[in-house]
Amino acid sequence: MSWESLVGAIVSPVQAMKLALEEGKRGWGFVAPNPLVGCTIVDRDHRLLSVGYHAFVGGDHAEISALKKLGDTSKVEGAHVYVTLEPCAHQGRTGSCAKALAPLKPASVTYAVEDPNPLVAGKGASLLREAGVRCDHLRDRSDISTIERASLEAAAEELAEVFLHNQRFNEPFIGLKVAMSSDGMIASKTGEPRWLTGEKSREHVHWLRAGYDAVLVGRGTFETDDPALNIRHPAFPNYENHAIVVDPSGRSFSTLLSSNLLQSHEAENILVVVGDSAEMQSHFAKEAEAIGALDLLGVQIIKLPLDSSGEFAMKQMLGALYKAGIRSIMVEGGARTYGTFVRAGVVHRLHVYKAPMTIGPDAGLSWSGNFDEADLMKKVDNQTIQRERFSPDEYWTARLR
Repeated sequence: MSWESLVGAIVSPVQAMKLALEEGKRGWGFVAPNPLVGCTIVDRDHRLLSVGYHAFVGGDHAEISALKKLGDTSKVEGAHVYVTLEPCAHQGRTGSCAKALAPLKPASVTYAVEDPNPLVAGKGASLLREAGVRCDHLRDRSDISTIERASLEAAAEELAEVFLHNQRFNEPFIGLKVAMSSDGMIASKTGEPRWLTGEKSREHVHWLRAGYDAVLVGRGTFETDDPALNIRHPAFPNYENHAIVVDPSGRSFSTLLSSNLLQSHEAENILVVVGDSAEMQSHFAKEAEAIGALDLLGVQIIKLPLDSSGEFAMKQMLGALYKAGIRSIMVEGGARTYGTFVRAGVVHRLHVYKAPMTIGPDAGLSWSGNFDEADLMKKVDNQTIQRERFSPDEYWTARLR
């Protein structure tokens, strides 16, 4: 049912916030590094007037979108505004939403999550209150049940999870995606390429990728599968994402020059993270021609020191990628790379596709062979699990605590 068909209908505060949440989802893949945000406006009798969402970077924020759809802004006087994230207080690519709402004199503005951006962080709410507009954090709405408030706030946190994590911790948000057989295998030990999941699951993966700045794989997966790691989904025909290859040994340079990766991306959107040590210098000298060619094309080569186990210090690597502008990463394999990220405790969301087939431990490679799967599953926030079926496969996703 479209929101237009509900215009004029009485909606409760809970329904109004749910409408805002649903609207916010429509910006998936188009708003990074900004947050997904939705807004609902109802009149003084709580009849639906308008909804809006942040549709693309540099475009109208959710509140402005809702106001424009409303047309006659005089209707906002005495009305109630529900927004998933605190209205912004500063001038960025667009003007301040709080300043746009204040002179229209709505009776109230309710937001589900405070914006942690230091340029906003409580300032949007204060600006509205100073203008005489009642402005409430959702958790302070005593007329809404405690359970509903908690559920709506959690949903709003999830809607803007990448942005919120970036602002709070200044590091990339990490999703881990795995496609596996029903017995937990991600490939055959022979390395023979094969699709485990069906076409609908693969299409959904491409939709998911659009919500992440970059897709990341380890060198083994890169060399075995020669993946494109791009986005092939009809909703994002011109979307150019980033691709990251984690290669501690620095063995991928020559392979990259003739790879699907280079054919599928602008070179500057490819990042290769390689080990840097005295022992590596002779290797870099041997690979000088390939490295020079990649550098000339614009491929970003990030050299970082390795620890005693031959791996990158995860926080240092993520810091380097964040500095390079990467705000969110979808880790897509292989088993060693999964293990590195899981053991470092930096995975924030799981995306799991399970195909109705078995491979067997003797013939297959387990996705959890490099970490304790039981320990990982203990970290799953059961309250956030969402399930979907992409026949014949099952998909589920959840946040990790």
